Amino acid sequence: MQEIYSELEKRDTVAIAISQEDTDLKSAKGFMKLFKGKTPGFAIAADFKRKTTPKYDRATTYFIDKEGVVRQIFPMTISNRASWKPILGEIDRLLE
Repeated sequence: MQEIYSELEKRDTVAIAISQEDTDLKSAKGFMKLFKGKTPGFAIAADFKRKTTPKYDRATTYFIDKEGVVRQIFPMTISNRASWKPILGEIDRLLE
């Protein structure tokens, strides 16, 4: 995700990663250790009480416009995504 962030920035697009595995701040800090002391270039939110995240597939990318409307859904895990090109292309199309 970090690699694609600069391309998203060019398109005035914000990425927000939602942590569904973390159940408290202690476990969230463990996740942050993966970044080896660096701040990720995207926001990370957590739903510790699981009020919202069960409604969404955790392996999916959702495009939500500035009005809060889901415009496109890309189902697949980030680690298994063959290419970000289709996603960047969709962002470009939506920004036209």
